[in-house]
Amino acid sequence: VTSKRRCLRLVKDGLVDGWDDPRMATLCGMRRRGYPAAALRDFVDRIGVSKANSLVDINMLEHCIREELNENAPRRIAIAHPIKVVIDNYPEDKEEVISVEINPNKPELGKTKVTFSREIYIEQDDFMLDPPGKYFRLCPAKEVRLKSAYYIKYASHETDEDGNITVVHCTYDPESFGGETPDGRKVKGTLHWVDAKNCTDVEVRLYERLFNVPNPSDE
Repeated sequence: VTSKRRCLRLVKDGLVDGWDDPRMATLCGMRRRGYPAAALRDFVDRIGVSKANSLVDINMLEHCIREELNENAPRRIAIAHPIKVVIDNYPEDKEEVISVEINPNKPELGKTKVTFSREIYIEQDDFMLDPPGKYFRLCPAKEVRLKSAYYIKYASHETDEDGNITVVHCTYDPESFGGETPDGRKVKGTLHWVDAKNCTDVEVRLYERLFNVPNPSDE
């Protein structure tokens, strides 16, 4: 809950970039943040109208956003914090074109094409040398699936002078393309990835909540 007076103060004091700052509780701000109009209408339908002052948890709004995006948004693969993976037994000069579904909830949208080669990027959080229990991503003890591609296993890694892991070396099973193997073995972890040869640099803007209290009007 943020009154217009408090929003105006944020704008005038330069604490935000303007009324359309993506953190602001304004329609133009939510539009810049990427909130679909259908999700906002769903949110309004769920909370109804009350004559008394009331609070609605922001988690309800974010739940509506996630549901709408999950159902209708075209999928794109992006790696925010990349770490390079080199598949040692994959041919160096080989490059494949792989079909990836645009939206698993809407098969009628078809598929898009991505390339796959010996060097890829995955998220840093998707690899751990000494993982906790029930960790189903890439680690020395587990085999994982690359989405729409192959099964891979950890082989070794490289570090910089400070001991930070910079490259992970793996091996792949050539018979596991598409997520299935002749022996029928299953893996629990599926990782997103991008081809290191053909990926594109992008700017990613990550927004936290504007206030650190549930009801800023009380502060």
